[in-house]
Amino acid sequence: MKTAKLFKNGLWITYATFATRIFAFLSSLVLARLLQPSDFGIIGIAYVFWSFFTLFTQKVASSFIIYKGLENPNYVNTAYTVSLIFSGFIGLVVIGVSPLVGNFFNEPVLTWILIAFVFHLNMACLSFVHTGVMTRQMKYRAMANINLVSSIMRLLSTVGCAFLGLSYWSFVIGDGVSWIFNFFLNRHFSGYRFRLQIDTEVKSEVISFYLGSVGSSFGNYVNYNLDSFTVGKILGNASLGFYNLAFQLTTALSTILTSVINQLGMPIFAQLSDDKQQKNALLKVVEQTAILAVPIYALIFLMMDSQVVTLVFGAKWTPICKVIPGLLFFSYFSVINAPLFSMMIAKGRPDINARVNLQIAPIAVIGFIFGAYQGGIVGVSLVSATVLGFIWNIYWWWTACREMKWPLKQFCIANLFPLLLIIPGILISFKLPLLVRPFTFVITYLIGLRIFLAKYFLLYQEKLMQLANHMKSVKSRS
Repeated sequence: MKTAKLFKNGLWITYATFATRIFAFLSSLVLARLLQPSDFGIIGIAYVFWSFFTLFTQKVASSFIIYKGLENPNYVNTAYTVSLIFSGFIGLVVIGVSPLVGNFFNEPVLTWILIAFVFHLNMACLSFVHTGVMTRQMKYRAMANINLVSSIMRLLSTVGCAFLGLSYWSFVIGDGVSWIFNFFLNRHFSGYRFRLQIDTEVKSEVISFYLGSVGSSFGNYVNYNLDSFTVGKILGNASLGFYNLAFQLTTALSTILTSVINQLGMPIFAQLSDDKQQKNALLKVVEQTAILAVPIYALIFLMMDSQVVTLVFGAKWTPICKVIPGLLFFSYFSVINAPLFSMMIAKGRPDINARVNLQIAPIAVIGFIFGAYQGGIVGVSLVSATVLGFIWNIYWWWTACREMKWPLKQFCIANLFPLLLIIPGILISFKLPLLVRPFTFVITYLIGLRIFLAKYFLLYQEKLMQLANHMKSVKSRS
């Protein structure tokens, strides 16, 4: 694929994901003013279970379509049919277990929220198969506009319901409206019409991929959601409300970047047949992702203090300040692991992702419980930073490099060395006035980048100069 087209597609994905996160942030901002932390805690528990149930329905068929392509309808239709069967079965399971969840957390309303989520579950399943088709076809512009429309409708319906006093039901209604728009628009623009079919010759391959993807997603679910589950059960809804908002804020960037990497990386990696090309492409993506992402996380850490939180969300939310540093560290490694996750899917090896995620999950669960009892929400955030940040990152890359016979040292240097470059800037800037911190940090980071990673410094400098010259030429013509 040409660089210009690759860059253009990347911009569309970034625009779509950024718009989605902006509207989600605006929704959280308004709702934080209108609702209490306990309301956020209740819906936070519901979202933990929503994430679990969607493991079996949402992106499995989509990932298989991206991996296998659209040339053979037997594969596509079989993946679609298997996905629908699992979606219907999981929906029945949700209805059955929802009263137990409500009783476990002493929140009867959770029963009805989870039952309402069954509708969302089926709409998501139907929507994501069409998303997989469009991703394989690289219709990123259409996908971006669909996400924008869905996000706007979610914002309007969620905020409108909150003003009407519907409390946590605002989230449920907003999500439902968003999924309805998402499905019908995706179906229209994908132009693909699926058929109910299970081909006996390809069924085993589809189910094998499905189980590997579900195993990987299950490990991810445990690692990404049981911190909230632990906080809600041990520390209560108010603490979960604080933790949930901090998690949303700190993972906003990782959501954008991982979405770009996964949607753009999977189809591109899948089309690179040579293992050496795949390894070099992965290394390049990791290097540049780390260099660009790590200073942004450092700036968020430097700027997100109690004054800013009070100004934006209100004084009642200041406890999130102590949670943010650990979750930022975790979020950075989520971004760095995203290219590896996409590469394993593109190589038809979701089992590697599954193995690593499932092996780290019990350690994370024990860590969350210990952290909650010893340090409250701060303790849980520190476990996220260490176990799901550094340890998970190293183990995942070690496993993948051993299986693929890639040089582990190169990848470790690529994703860890930029962390060392931000340390001087943080130490120098941390005690300075709030408005001075970002400028001091950026200057310090650029100096370190120029000294230790001059190749990329000069590359970005050249790109900026080309952009500036292009803008001048456009301005002169106009």
